[in-house]
Amino acid sequence: MRLVRAVALVLACAAAALPALAGDPGQIDAYVTPYYNSSGPSVHVGLYSAGLATKNQAALVATIRRMKKQWNDLNFAELYVGAIRLYDFGFRNEATYWFYTAQYRGRQFAALADQKKLGSIGDPSFELYHAQNAFFELVGPNVNGFAFGNVDLLVTIVRRVQHENRNVGNLRAIYPGAAFVPTSQWQAKNARINSGLGDLADQMASRKSEIARERAQNGTEARFAHLNSTPFPGGY
Repeated sequence: MRLVRAVALVLACAAAALPALAGDPGQIDAYVTPYYNSSGPSVHVGLYSAGLATKNQAALVATIRRMKKQWNDLNFAELYVGAIRLYDFGFRNEATYWFYTAQYRGRQFAALADQKKLGSIGDPSFELYHAQNAFFELVGPNVNGFAFGNVDLLVTIVRRVQHENRNVGNLRAIYPGAAFVPTSQWQAKNARINSGLGDLADQMASRKSEIARERAQNGTEARFAHLNSTPFPGGY
């Protein structure tokens, strides 16, 4: 069963890495209400919104560095928007790290949220529950399209994300107003997510040649090959 789960995860990532039908591969076009709209851009994720919406690179770098000092307290919406803005400014390897952390914490939120208390539109649990999947679907094609061009680095990043998220943070503080299952269930549910990410890293590492072949055949490599990544200060 563990191998089946790993293969499913790899296939999901491979699908996300397929080239988008249109648009600039170096920019992420996304709209996830009420958190982010690439038009503007408009950002509504709390404390760091203005810094993430900036069009000034130095201001963005300063914001990202402030956020990294509070890394364990960031919610997945903040992380996804950080990943988008890093990618758009050319810090694409750092964006990959943010994206996979956001993906992990989004899946974690979905697994630990109380399904019976999600509420409806406007309720924190409902909005967050649906936003985590929307962010993944909209941000994944560009980030994965770029990141799978360097599988060795991607595996390193994925393993780091796995290691850093072995324990569950204070979700009630990170997501005020959201309803969760009893804390006695948190660690076991998180362990399954963590194990799945480890399986994903193993499968990516063992399929490097196949991934490269698929990218060449489906046009992903040609679409993203011209993009590079500016090193982020103190990061990737």
